[in-house]
Amino acid sequence: MGVVVGIYRLALAAVTFLALFWAPSTGVTFDLEDYVYFTNQSNLLLAVVMLWGGVAVLARRAEPPPWLFGAVTLFLLITGLVSYLILDPAPPGEEVIALGLTHDQLVHRLTPIATFVHFLLLVPHRRLRIRTAAYWLLYPVAYCSFSTVRGLLSPTSDYPYGFVDVSELGYGGLVLNVLIYGVGFFVLGLVLVGLDRLLPARAIVGRREPEPTPRASLVPAE
Repeated sequence: MGVVVGIYRLALAAVTFLALFWAPSTGVTFDLEDYVYFTNQSNLLLAVVMLWGGVAVLARRAEPPPWLFGAVTLFLLITGLVSYLILDPAPPGEEVIALGLTHDQLVHRLTPIATFVHFLLLVPHRRLRIRTAAYWLLYPVAYCSFSTVRGLLSPTSDYPYGFVDVSELGYGGLVLNVLIYGVGFFVLGLVLVGLDRLLPARAIVGRREPEPTPRASLVPAE
């Protein structure tokens, strides 16, 4: 079953790389400005971690730690939920990238769902702690700081998202949004930790971890 896990991870990495770096009309493409968006940053992290995890499981090497899989899952869930609940829909007419889906559908819908399924079924559990959910918040906070500093240093650049747009919100509004979203993301992280506590310790799908070798008895045989 380890082969199934490896193929799933590599396939998810491949689809994500395609969504980020390829389009039928232009071929391979890269624009650094695209990576001011949390969506593209989180999807790039997903692709790298899944590539690492897929190669590791097929080669029987050390896999990414469960906290990293959990972090990627949280960031992709944030991407999907913010896109669904807050952002405007993508304009019509986007070209299909892969699997009959557009770039927006791949990075906002497919990868968050596929990553959550991976977290539920393909990673070991009961390894996360409540403090882990707090550590996961460091990246969203760092992202918010990055977008604010970028806006200050480059006033002609658009803010990537309206809820971090200091020019519209002011610093008071920005701090309020950071608190509101921070609490929401922390609660979402706690939900993942709670699921981790409820699920079986070993991955539901995938290779089983070997049983520990029993220690020799300290009592001499009679």
